[in-house]
Amino acid sequence: MKHVRVLGALFAGAMAVCFCLSGCGGEKEPQRPEEHVHDWGEWQITAPTCEEKGEKKRVCKTDSSHVEREEIPALGHKWSKEWTAEASGHFRECENGCGERSEEGEHSFQNGKCKVCGYALAPSTLRYEEVLGEDGKTVVGYSVSGWAESVTDRTQLVIPAEHDGKPVIAIGESAFDVDDGDGDESLYSVYLPESVKDIGSYAFYGCSGLKNVNLESVENLYEGAFFECTGLEKAELGVLEMLGKYAFYGCASLKYVKLEGVEVFEEQVMSNCPALEQVEFGDGVEAFAKYTFYASDGVRYLSFGKAFSQEVTSDTFPTGLERVEVSEHNALYTTEEGILYNKDKTEIVCVPFSIKGRVKIADGVKAIKADTAHFKGHRYITSLTIPASVTSIDGGFMKESFTNCHHIAEVYNLTSIDLTEKEWTGENTYDLPEGVVFHTSLAEASIVSDPDEDGFVWQTETGALLAYFGSETELTLPNGYNGKSYTVGYYAFQKTESLEKVTVPAQVLALGESCFSGCENLKEVALEEGLEEIGTGAFKDCTALTKIAIPKSVKKIGAGAFASCNALERVNYGGSVSEWAAIDFRNRLANVFDGKQATLYLGDGKPLPEKIVIEGIEKIGDNAFYGAPLKEVVIGKGVKQIGQDSFSYCAELKTVVLGKEVEDFYHSFANGSPIEKVYYEGTEESWQGLHGGDGGSSALPRSAKVFFFAEQNPQNGDAWHYGSNGEIEEW
Repeated sequence: MKHVRVLGALFAGAMAVCFCLSGCGGEKEPQRPEEHVHDWGEWQITAPTCEEKGEKKRVCKTDSSHVEREEIPALGHKWSKEWTAEASGHFRECENGCGERSEEGEHSFQNGKCKVCGYALAPSTLRYEEVLGEDGKTVVGYSVSGWAESVTDRTQLVIPAEHDGKPVIAIGESAFDVDDGDGDESLYSVYLPESVKDIGSYAFYGCSGLKNVNLESVENLYEGAFFECTGLEKAELGVLEMLGKYAFYGCASLKYVKLEGVEVFEEQVMSNCPALEQVEFGDGVEAFAKYTFYASDGVRYLSFGKAFSQEVTSDTFPTGLERVEVSEHNALYTTEEGILYNKDKTEIVCVPFSIKGRVKIADGVKAIKADTAHFKGHRYITSLTIPASVTSIDGGFMKESFTNCHHIAEVYNLTSIDLTEKEWTGENTYDLPEGVVFHTSLAEASIVSDPDEDGFVWQTETGALLAYFGSETELTLPNGYNGKSYTVGYYAFQKTESLEKVTVPAQVLALGESCFSGCENLKEVALEEGLEEIGTGAFKDCTALTKIAIPKSVKKIGAGAFASCNALERVNYGGSVSEWAAIDFRNRLANVFDGKQATLYLGDGKPLPEKIVIEGIEKIGDNAFYGAPLKEVVIGKGVKQIGQDSFSYCAELKTVVLGKEVEDFYHSFANGSPIEKVYYEGTEESWQGLHGGDGGSSALPRSAKVFFFAEQNPQNGDAWHYGSNGEIEEW
């Protein structure tokens, strides 16, 4: 008989134990297991760090598999309240000793002392001159006259607040003038104490390495103080008694100037500063002097405080200005969307020359006057809104209201004035661009896009690229507009200073008039296959252009397309010499030879040879090879007409072969080509019937001798034939 007893018991620590008894020959009482008693060793501690947790553990001496552990939290960084300062910068150090740093940064010096940590620069070793008081005897302070002779490191100038117990109150005339030998072009930083109130004439003349100077405590900045400090990038001034002429003249890298106030503001203070973009005049500036911004046409933003009261005319501000702002507390002027108005907005005072995109004239303006040139020459405006309050637009006999506003594509005309009116000459009375779209209600949809992320602006109805407001140096035009090919509009990229390299993709069908004119830094242009027309003056005045690729798809090149591109060296043309000859060149400056050192490379990768054969086309375009380096020209099969001046001023051209199919070559070779021999494939009789074959001065130069084709030796006269090797032989 089998007996089974199951006992369940719950021991301390929630441990359950089961016993099974079977076939044991009798029942036995279950035995309780002995409870293990730990004999723990010492705690072993792994210390925590600032970022990692620690641990303590102990191991049972009688059974090493038993381990007890406890986690120790990470300490976290404990940053010092005090700054640690070094010559290179400052930081807060962790007090736990981990070596980590917080808030590490460079010093921000003011008057030779870091505004953040208080680190003070060691004063420079300098020469001083006494400054006497009104009695002519008492020393009231010192003026710095230059470096001490012993100084070898002149990269950093630190002027102390005191010398011999007296304040340092001035920097003397020409103290660090490079030309006088006291200055140094390696001078990088200048630190002035608050005690320095005067900076003398030409004190830092020619210190081209100087980039950083704080002038907020200075009261008098005399003539040419920073003249031609070409590395200086920023100038912040407080309230001055004197701002002398030429103070920042020729500071080529200067981008930003802030001036709180000034009593005497002399001329040309910031002239010839091409990088200058932003100038802020505070409440203490009433007017700025004549020629302040002469040759500083990069200024994009000007702001004025409440005291500004200068009379503003069309030539007051720099031509690159895009926005002008004035304090709301100014009694005479106000601004709206960057345009300057009189206080009650009944008159336009100034529309910045380079204001971009959409322009809306403020409600309340009564007249647009041509004599103040409100809009004349404003070439970046794409859309103009004229409010109903305007009752007069003075076009004038010279039509100056909107002259050279090339990008205006639409006008919201809310007035009763007929802006489509024509003068007796047939031209628009107000000289608005051809094709401008007029809206009579603000509810009508605009046909001008806002600049996209790349800066392109489109005429949405025609799909033309209207303008470019970007600043890329290397630019590829878009691969289509809404999936379609497009044209580049008139003046679209005119005078875009940033451009150095441009690629025009196959989706562009035509380049409009003057579209890249005046891009003075443009060096390289790649026009891809698909382009059909290069407009009049398209690359005029691109004086840095050295290389251009022209596809064989081009059929027309407008007048003056390459005028003044005198640096042009290489032209890669995708077609043959005959295909080049078939292009319609509108004048001599439409080709790439006149007045240039350009070499034309044809589709085979080889330069234009000295001897060329043109065939398979009906007409050679006017001016096609004007000024080209040719010695011999063969006009072959199919050519009937040779355009005017096609081969004028080819200074080495001596030999011309005219095919018998030629019908007209009037004025094709007449000017400046020293042609000696002309071999005509026809007879003398047929020669007389040609337009240009009469031997007149307008057809060939007087030096040219004409030979007529004859299979047999005529024994008299001037004749020629092809020899057995196919070369020309005279009888």
